[in-house]
Amino acid sequence: MSDESKVNEGQLTLIRPVVDMDEAVRLACTLYGLKLSDICHVKEFEGYDDRNFYLKGTLPHHVDFAHDRLRQNGDEFVLKILNHVDSQDIVYVQGQNEALLFLKEMGFNCPAPIKALNGEYAVTCAIKCGNAETSDGNKQLERIHVVRLLSFVPGKLLVDVPYKAELLFSLGCYTAKMDKVLQEFNHPGVSSLAKKEWDLSQIHTIKSYIPSVTQDDREQKMLTLIYNKFTNDVLPQLKNFSKQVIHGDLNFENILVEPNQCGEEYEVVSVIDFGDMSVSYRLFDVAISMMYIILLGVRQGHSHNEAIQMTGHVLCGYQSIWSLTQSELGLLYWSVAARFFQSFINGVYKQSLEPENPHLSDDCELIMGILQSYTTLTGEEVLNLWLSLA
Repeated sequence: MSDESKVNEGQLTLIRPVVDMDEAVRLACTLYGLKLSDICHVKEFEGYDDRNFYLKGTLPHHVDFAHDRLRQNGDEFVLKILNHVDSQDIVYVQGQNEALLFLKEMGFNCPAPIKALNGEYAVTCAIKCGNAETSDGNKQLERIHVVRLLSFVPGKLLVDVPYKAELLFSLGCYTAKMDKVLQEFNHPGVSSLAKKEWDLSQIHTIKSYIPSVTQDDREQKMLTLIYNKFTNDVLPQLKNFSKQVIHGDLNFENILVEPNQCGEEYEVVSVIDFGDMSVSYRLFDVAISMMYIILLGVRQGHSHNEAIQMTGHVLCGYQSIWSLTQSELGLLYWSVAARFFQSFINGVYKQSLEPENPHLSDDCELIMGILQSYTTLTGEEVLNLWLSLA
């Protein structure tokens, strides 16, 4: 089988459903009975795989908000239309909903799923899918998509605020607290790994994409080095650690912040988008968040080395709540690199399928430059840099 054929069979071939604001309003009104307060408030959020719309209005009185505690933001919602691949695994979607309700019960300010008029937290319906066409080549293909309505959590995205040590430490603390609570959560759907291409323990599923995303010999060698080091030096060691449910995608656009009590600095107050959660290793939640913080630092004008060092504040925050062991810390360097590997491959390939998607940005170019700097340092040097910030 050719490399191209392998790629076309992969999960990365999914394309977001074709849904505009009018269709989103229709779905919310029809499926959930939502009465909009003002059509002008409707807007679409950027999304990687799915469509997400902000809506403001009121729901029927009989709709279950999972008790009145969820009514604090009851007039603001996010309508989420999943891509057709994830929509095929309804048990996985149910697991996400249950995880959100569990975290809400434990005091976390996360989005809460809202029941549709049919009494379900997730509704399936036929929607046009991307640029896919039927066999006659004339019409867009309709696929079954899952539609969900979630309560809206206010706050600024981490990507939109200044990059400071106190905020990064707060992120580490929040991540550790969330991971600690998620130890107690179990659901059969979460272990189904609906998105294997984003699960670090399943990194082998995207190795064949390397020649498809870059023809540059130096870049291919860099990606191959990271893949080999991670699969040879990290994955075999994971059997020594326990698994649990993790968020799996703690990037700077899934983290909400607000000013702290003093009003001088920001702190993390919520995490959104649990679409990549899985039963995996908390080491990976730390590595994923640190990788995106390095990228954010470079985005905001820091040098590669400054950004690499600054992400140590995330680790120090995590360690202050629930420490990784020395053995886990020894695997962190290549785990961070492996997330860069995933982000580059998934981003470049999906951009080729969906060039009009603004969420698939220029970060891939930044990632290659960061990796050049990152891999000139040894794992021991980088870990010492990070821990020196404690």
